[in-house]
Amino acid sequence: MNGLGDPAGKRDYVPLILRTMAETDTAQRKLAGRTGISKSRLGVLLHRDPAKRAQMTVGEFETILHALGTNIVQAFIHLETFPHAEMTSDDRHAALMAMLCEFFVSLPKKLIEVLDALDGLDGSEVRKEWALPLQKAVIKRVADEVMAVTERRARLAKSDEFHF
Repeated sequence: MNGLGDPAGKRDYVPLILRTMAETDTAQRKLAGRTGISKSRLGVLLHRDPAKRAQMTVGEFETILHALGTNIVQAFIHLETFPHAEMTSDDRHAALMAMLCEFFVSLPKKLIEVLDALDGLDGSEVRKEWALPLQKAVIKRVADEVMAVTERRARLAKSDEFHF
């Protein structure tokens, strides 16, 4: 399976897994207990040298990610967004990514339900070209909401009600 620790794959998830283990103080022995994957198998799956790694199955990958409190979507988005390890430690980014993953994972199902509820649609009405305008609309909405929260906080900070 390319991409899951395979040096020939486009994405190497093992460094992300190792960083997550370090950030959550999860040793291999602890991860083995959480996943049911033997410590020795984890050792070859998560070897720091890609040439010495064993091929990871999708099931093992999902199990490891779940045990670390994440999932495939979050891991994929993380590597797409932060291909360099040094950019991963900002808590603001982690919260934003978790929110967006939650939002977008459920979005296709909800849109399909809406389209199915509308009589007379055959699916040809939806266009790939809508992706960029929808993306811009989501970005604008998030920016507007963040600005509104920032403004409310600034007003509260200046309010006489909070001075003793």
